[in-house]
Order: sequence, then C-alpha cells, then structure tokens
Amino acid sequence: MSFAEVLLERKLLLIGSFILTSGKVSPYYLDLRPLPNYPEFYDIVNQAIKKVKDIPHDIIVGIATGGVPLSSFIACNLREPMGYIRIEKKGHGTNRTLELDVKGKRVLLVDDVATTGVSIEKATLEILNGGGKVSDALVIIDRQEGASQRLEKLGVKLHSLFKISEILDELLKSDKLKDNEKKSILDYLVKNLEK
Repeated sequence: MSFAEVLLERKLLLIGSFILTSGKVSPYYLDLRPLPNYPEFYDIVNQAIKKVKDIPHDIIVGIATGGVPLSSFIACNLREPMGYIRIEKKGHGTNRTLELDVKGKRVLLVDDVATTGVSIEKATLEILNGGGKVSDALVIIDRQEGASQRLEKLGVKLHSLFKISEILDELLKSDKLKDNEKKSILDYLVKNLEK
C-alpha cells in the first residue's frame, strides 16, 4: 500500500470541507498526529533518518505537537540531542516556548505538515532569539502553499518526505475518490499550489 493509500485508509487524510489555520477552506485535511499509532510510522522514521543524515545540524527540535514524535524517533535512532518548541506559550510554569538551550547550535526543525510555513517561521525566530541558527526544516508532507518560499526568505530550506501534489495526484488517478471530490481537489490545487 502506498503512503497516499495509507493516509486515506487510516483517516489521516480527510476529504470534505475544512477551514485551515490560514482561514482558507480546503477540500482535504491532513491530520498526521495519529500517524505514530500505526506501523507505517516506522517507514516514515526511516525515510526521515536518511534525509536528516545529509543535513548539517547539532540538535533536532520538534515543533509541538505534530513534530515532536518524529523528531524524538529520529534523534533517538541517531543518538542525537533533541528538544521541542511550542508555538504558543503555555501560560503557566516557566512559560517558555523553547524547551532546550540552542545558543550557538545549528538547529534542524521538524514538523509534520507545512502549509504556509507560519509555524516553522515562528519557531525559527524563537530559536534565533535564543542564540541558535536554523538553516533547514523537515516535514513529512509539504502542502505546497507557500511554506518553502516564506522560509527561503529567512534562509531556511524546507525538506519534505512527500509533496501533497504527488499524494493527491496518485489518489486522483485512483478509484478511491468520488468524481465531485476529485473536481474540488483539482480546483483547489489550481488556485493554491505554489508555482
């Protein structure tokens, strides 16, 4: 079974009408937070490890919550230091967003999905404020809606294991979707996929 089929079968890719963080209405929604519950996550971790080995970094930082499981598994397998960052302050305790010392370190940011790149941008700025450096970020899926361009302006290269165009292209060619679902997805991609 391909990753596109896994996403659909495991209900990690939902088809319908969904309001995204950006306010856009999308005919599909990716929720990869449950992915570690399934055996396919092992394959994702292995793909990520291969990719990470070629990216210079001192520490791996997962963006809460979606990026924490993947960053943890990568760091553990590579025996590397790892931490995490919250995009929002929790409002109690130390009220920190960054749960590690990044001063003077090259940070590899990890998240599950990139859409516009706002979460990775916020994490990057927080790490820069903490004295760290970010030149690379890794996600499982790039929705291809501006994240790579946004991050490029900060000097951060976005790496992904999958592009949404590849995943949806496979599903559009299959019999897994109804004709009206295919049409709404195609219309959305034409309007929103970065060039």
